[in-house]
Amino acid sequence: MTGPRVALVTGASGLLGAAICHALADAGMTVLPVCHQGVERAAELSAKIGALEPVQADLTDPAAAMGRIRERGVVPGVLVCAHGRTLRRSVLTPGDDDGLWNLNVHSVTRLAGLVGKGMLRQRGGRIVLVGSRAGSVGMPGQAEYAATKAALSAWAASAAWDFGRFGVTVNVVAPGAVQPGPGSSLYTEEENRAVTERIALRRLAAPEEVADAVAFLAGPRSGYITGQTLLVDGAARW
Repeated sequence: MTGPRVALVTGASGLLGAAICHALADAGMTVLPVCHQGVERAAELSAKIGALEPVQADLTDPAAAMGRIRERGVVPGVLVCAHGRTLRRSVLTPGDDDGLWNLNVHSVTRLAGLVGKGMLRQRGGRIVLVGSRAGSVGMPGQAEYAATKAALSAWAASAAWDFGRFGVTVNVVAPGAVQPGPGSSLYTEEENRAVTERIALRRLAAPEEVADAVAFLAGPRSGYITGQTLLVDGAARW
């Protein structure tokens, strides 16, 4: 299976990843979910939206993950990288951040390079990375996390030049504060209230609103947008 309507979505079992799978399926794309954990949730999602059976793969080994994807006979025309993790820790507290950088940056950019090569033969494609507003303005207590997301924006702005002459676009969607899933909030209720007061729309984003932005950049009407980071933050100011 190949073509611009085939979309590979990593982190598909997560809150944003699942919403993105929904949005792309609603746009008429054939979705191939990829995840390392939460395979049962991803399988339920696939059955619900008519997606392909999920691929379970450790994305910190992009070459091996790509091998699992190729086993399905799929050459995506769309790649959305929605996997990654957050980290709340002061830079004054010692810690090993190699794992964070490997997952949030290296696994994303290397997989994008591998999948992108298949798009070159199709003379077109869409690569969309899920970043964060923190990558643009920083986030107190989350310096390393913010730095990993900033790296994605820099990579996309640069990679857009490498892919551009083949008709492949590379962009980042950078959400601000997003409504958490049940029992999964990184922040306390008090912190969420304080953040909401600094958002012009006076509410957190629904995952579906972020997914709609991804679907636009992954779709046929965004062909002249590349190398950009699109903030989806409700005009947050902090």
